[in-house]
Amino acid sequence: MSKNPYFQKGATTPNTSYLGGGNVATDSRVGSSYQQGAPYSGYQNTQPGMGYDSPYAQSNAYPVASESSMTYDDAMVKTAILLAVSIIAGSITMVFVPMQTALAVMLPASIGAFIVGMIGAFKQSVGPGISITYSALQGVALGAITKFFDNFYPGVAFQAILGTTIVVGVTVFLHMSGRVRTTPRGRKIAMSILFAYVIFGIINLIISAFGGPNLRGFGGNLTLGLILGLGIILVAAYILIMDLETAQLAVENRAPKSFSWTVGFGIVMTVLWIYIEVLRVVVLIANAMRD
Repeated sequence: MSKNPYFQKGATTPNTSYLGGGNVATDSRVGSSYQQGAPYSGYQNTQPGMGYDSPYAQSNAYPVASESSMTYDDAMVKTAILLAVSIIAGSITMVFVPMQTALAVMLPASIGAFIVGMIGAFKQSVGPGISITYSALQGVALGAITKFFDNFYPGVAFQAILGTTIVVGVTVFLHMSGRVRTTPRGRKIAMSILFAYVIFGIINLIISAFGGPNLRGFGGNLTLGLILGLGIILVAAYILIMDLETAQLAVENRAPKSFSWTVGFGIVMTVLWIYIEVLRVVVLIANAMRD
């Protein structure tokens, strides 16, 4: 979402939802919003009827949202729709896909979700097509892998769903209450950890494929696997707060209503990632208890 000016703090965005014409920008002298090409009202004009509260200033210099602007509710509705698609797809997979073919179903669904996700990630905005397709494919993949693990460790599916609900719920509460806010440095650290984790995952996959130990805990160091899992869950939760803050920026920048799909797409990607990591930790614990 950070690729689009609508999702950047202090960015100049096309004025499609304001009166007065021009662009929305910020005057560095006083930090007030005004419109380029419209009468400037960032100071108190001494002429009668030309101050902050004059009808002329309000109608020509202050932003006025239109019906085509995205709201926070729009973004949350789209997020709920995409989550529902993933949950339904995953539930159908768990119920109707035989255990013997679960992994065979998971592999193409995962590859498809990855390809669609990358296409969406490199676009400045995505529509319902990419968003819903990604959510459905990812739901099938997660449903298949959840069924596979739940067959060997009964109960891990419920525990993973419950754990994800708790993590996401607490994260949203911390965001909405204002108790946790991201910082530019924190965002850079979180994204650096994310990229390092992706590289680590690829290396671990190669090592495991050639008979080496699984560094995430399966057949390897359980303590390291749990530390990595819990640490990544915290990083993912922080990135979820980043997503929610970015959604607020889009609303403040008067992004078009269609951008709510982009917001929902980004949030759902993070939520499903949290589920994957919670499931991994739950399975590690279940495996250790069985041994």
